[in-house]
Amino acid sequence: MPGQSYSTVIQIFAKPESVYKAVTCEIDKWWTTSSNEALEPGDRLVVCFEKGTRWVMAVAEAVPDESVVWEVVEAYHNLESVQATDEWKGTTIQWRIGGEEVRTDVTLIHQGLVPELECFEICQAGWGYFLGSLKSYLETGTGYPYEARMAD
Repeated sequence: MPGQSYSTVIQIFAKPESVYKAVTCEIDKWWTTSSNEALEPGDRLVVCFEKGTRWVMAVAEAVPDESVVWEVVEAYHNLESVQATDEWKGTTIQWRIGGEEVRTDVTLIHQGLVPELECFEICQAGWGYFLGSLKSYLETGTGYPYEARMAD
């Protein structure tokens, strides 16, 4: 039986609207400095990392202060320990945002990111790191995104 898709819930001491804004407009503050805004269904989010690693995601759903869904339409991983370069292609990343005035539960479901994929452990650790960065950004004003460099 195939494994479960990656999912996790984190609690952030920030308003739901701040979380939504960070996931749609401020991706460069917590995920990667090489990214763009993606606000409306149909918009394309492009995030880039080292050695040409990049993902292109189409916004499938955007409900202010509640949810964002990205469908991964292009994927290229350049990881030494992983032979497959496009494992994210066809996966879906769902952000569910729910909370009170100052505390928000953020549920991340990466549908299709399953233990059978070569990149699963690396990607699971990556999500953990960048969700910590998102939490830090929203609670302190300072995240720790990947710093894109000209040589990448």
